[in-house]
Amino acid sequence: MGDDAGHAALVDLERRRVALALAGDSAAFAALVRPHLRMLHRVAARTCRSPELAEDAVQEALSVAARTLDRYEPGTSLKAWLAAITSQRAWTLVRGELRRKQREEVAQTPEHPPSPEEHLRGRQAAERVHAALAKLPEKRRNAAMLRLDGGLSYAEIAEALDTSAASARVLVHLAVKALKAELADLTGGRHDD
Repeated sequence: MGDDAGHAALVDLERRRVALALAGDSAAFAALVRPHLRMLHRVAARTCRSPELAEDAVQEALSVAARTLDRYEPGTSLKAWLAAITSQRAWTLVRGELRRKQREEVAQTPEHPPSPEEHLRGRQAAERVHAALAKLPEKRRNAAMLRLDGGLSYAEIAEALDTSAASARVLVHLAVKALKAELADLTGGRHDD
């Protein structure tokens, strides 16, 4: 019974903080999101591949979360809810950044100073991983990102993506399988299906 009482107390505390945040108390909102910030940065960094863009994604996600906090149900996974918003904002920023870079490339001839071979191979590998992720269907990609970068459980992923835990498990499995197939040459051809 101690666990149930502890959980009820945490839900009650979360409910009070949500109510205070909805009333404009920024300290209450900060107390809600602070424990999840490192995870949100990991999710955004994996997607954005740029510290500045990742920071922007987290800031935008927190802004969206603050504006839509009335949609969050205390007692469900705040971590999953915030991670889903962050993943969506990060992909939106990445798409915008890609469009901006394409416009710049058309407007000017890029000058790239030579770099060491290891740096080049690492960058190419990162680009391949990013491209492979971008090829995945959105729900599959989000499930994989929430699991691999966010460290969310299948139940939390299910909640964030509005699906079942079994479906979340399948989405992650299919995403990882597709990534392994797409990137087999980078991983030495290992398939751990």
